Amino acid sequence: MKRPRINFLILFLITSALWSCTDFLVEEHPSEVTTEFLYNTQDGLQAAVVGLYALERAQVDENESSDFAVIMGDCGTDIDFMRAALSQSVSRYRLDQDFASQGVVSSWWRKEYRIIERTNNIITFGEKADIAPADKKKVLRQAYVHRANAYFWLVRKFDNIWLNLEPTTVDNIDNRPFTVASQDDVYKVITADLDTAISYFNNDYTVQAGQFGLGAALFLRIDVALWRQDYQTAATLAEKLISSGVYSLVDPSAVFTKDARNYTKEGIYVMQFDEFAVGGADIGSSGSPSGHRLALVFTADYKAVPGTTQVSEYGGYGWARVFPNEYLIALYNQKYDKRWNNWWQHYYTYNNATYNFTNLKYKLGDTLKYGQNSCLTGTNYFKNASIGCKKYFDWVKIANTTRSFNNIYMYRFSEVYLMAAEAYMRLGNTTKALYFINELRKNRILSTDPDQILKVIDEETLIEEHARELALEGRRWFFLKRLGLLVERVRASGGTTMFRGIIATDPAWYSARTNIKDYHVRWPIPQSEIDAMGGFPQNEGY
Repeated sequence: MKRPRINFLILFLITSALWSCTDFLVEEHPSEVTTEFLYNTQDGLQAAVVGLYALERAQVDENESSDFAVIMGDCGTDIDFMRAALSQSVSRYRLDQDFASQGVVSSWWRKEYRIIERTNNIITFGEKADIAPADKKKVLRQAYVHRANAYFWLVRKFDNIWLNLEPTTVDNIDNRPFTVASQDDVYKVITADLDTAISYFNNDYTVQAGQFGLGAALFLRIDVALWRQDYQTAATLAEKLISSGVYSLVDPSAVFTKDARNYTKEGIYVMQFDEFAVGGADIGSSGSPSGHRLALVFTADYKAVPGTTQVSEYGGYGWARVFPNEYLIALYNQKYDKRWNNWWQHYYTYNNATYNFTNLKYKLGDTLKYGQNSCLTGTNYFKNASIGCKKYFDWVKIANTTRSFNNIYMYRFSEVYLMAAEAYMRLGNTTKALYFINELRKNRILSTDPDQILKVIDEETLIEEHARELALEGRRWFFLKRLGLLVERVRASGGTTMFRGIIATDPAWYSARTNIKDYHVRWPIPQSEIDAMGGFPQNEGY
């Protein structure tokens, strides 16, 4: 009874692989889009690769960007305050709801397997194509990175996954077994794909904005090595990437740029949403560019307070969904750490010059404070005055618009310093470990701070610096899981219990601390996929 459903799903993947690569193929070659064109010509292969980036962006565009924001907001970790609207079952580990049926779980599973299905075609047929070897490598190297990235995401998030490197064809569509692959086998594929990509780049760091280049391949390879506890490889490659001279740390004030492009020397891979996006800006159902909603997710609803008006300086329009929690806030030395003022909007003022402040205890230009009016008491205070994340602020859009076209950092160079420091620490080379973490701190913290330069490094040092540097960039959950500390850290500080001395009014805001169980270190296999695959086992605990 399940086979027709499998056939339908696989046929859908074949169809999407042929027809969704780029808009220009449909417009300019409506009668010529065939597997022969796509996978046997250089132009066709390049078009298919470009389509992979559209697949990555499509998930960010849909459903108020919620499925993407759950990850980028570090929801369900030790540093996030998920106030509302982002899959409570996932973000708060709710035990009274069916985790395996949540849309965010199936969204990520399906996205990564769509990418894998397409890269299997590109790689298998592309390697056989009658194309000059140098030209072939220039196209296929990105496909290898995409496939490695997809499998790396899946194996870390789900643990037990299906491994397949073959294109779906009429010959294998009916007899394909769906079995759980061993972790070793999955990582062998990931490593081999990245090593192939790195060799195909041949030390060429040039890359088109918004695409995977050699820097991205090396970044992933370092991360994979850390997961496999191959610290020597991680250290060697991290030092190679740092010493390449291609990337560099920039001042915290210039990392997240006000032109919305985020084209800086720290950008190893930046997902594009502007008009220069790889393959063109994505078009929504209205016929207009769709953009995303992340700027709203991480911005407080300060506009709800009488006497205020929306301004780009405070993030514009805000939905007030994800904020830093009290643990994360306390990690910053607010006097010396340049990231505090540059990356976090921690105050709002009464800024509406047309508002009548007569007989009020506060006036134009005063800072919003608890208890000044009903919009700054109880639950409203957390919604309207919490700390916004400037990493997603859109300084270009009109302040009251609800869509953003900000480009989004996915891999940042600063993390390489943290990975190098960890790798050398694990190898027992404290001198080099301190060197790399202090190089980062010298850029991020004022020299007048007597504690700018660390004298001692341990795991807790790395955990804290990782939070300060990469908070709400989608890296935390995986980092804590790799260290074996996810459950412990969430139980200690998940969600928020207070903000500026005000006790949280909703116990659900910190319920992850008591909800999380040991089995939550992996997501469940989406129930819809189990139904379709037939016999594929569910992860323990679900």
